[in-house]
Amino acid sequence: MKKWLMGFAGALMVAAGFAQAQDFEEGVHYEVIADEATSKPEITEFFSFYCVHCYRFEPIAKEMKSEYPDAFKKAHVSFISPRGNVGETMTQAFVVAQKLDKEEELAAAIFDYNFNKNSMLTSKEDIRNVFIVNDVSGDEFDKAMASFSVRAAAAKMDRRASNLGVNATPTFIVNGKYQMLPQGFRDSDNFLEDFSELAGYLLEK
Repeated sequence: MKKWLMGFAGALMVAAGFAQAQDFEEGVHYEVIADEATSKPEITEFFSFYCVHCYRFEPIAKEMKSEYPDAFKKAHVSFISPRGNVGETMTQAFVVAQKLDKEEELAAAIFDYNFNKNSMLTSKEDIRNVFIVNDVSGDEFDKAMASFSVRAAAAKMDRRASNLGVNATPTFIVNGKYQMLPQGFRDSDNFLEDFSELAGYLLEK
């Protein structure tokens, strides 16, 4: 009797997993954008500090980072730029923040300037000042921004976005193969939970 109950419970779990998988439909909740997946599980949010929708999606990004800490990462794109090539400068500054292990702190400050304080950062000097206010010396910022490793990492972010066909933000791509479609959850009662569950489903797909 005990073995039968255990087998029945296992069958229910498999059925529940199948039902959940069926809730996510290709072309509705996600689309396939590549033939092969990355060698390691990953969820990448391609975003811009100049994108108000990215700012509004920050709670979703934070939830995913909490839920999938080993897989989730952010990549800044340069094609959104309020003035000249400041989008490219901001991508490099984002890499600097990562290398200094101050990504979350500086990201919050930059978004705050751009969309809460209505003080859009439109020059390298503006960005530099935010770093200084957040305990990064001007000399440290200048040295990092001029380094080959920072420029190379920023160029790699932009190149990967281009290779994956990213032309809008925020764009969430799982395993380099699946693009998540937020519009597929218009009728969701809990967008944050459902969108995060989709990421988990695609990680294992």
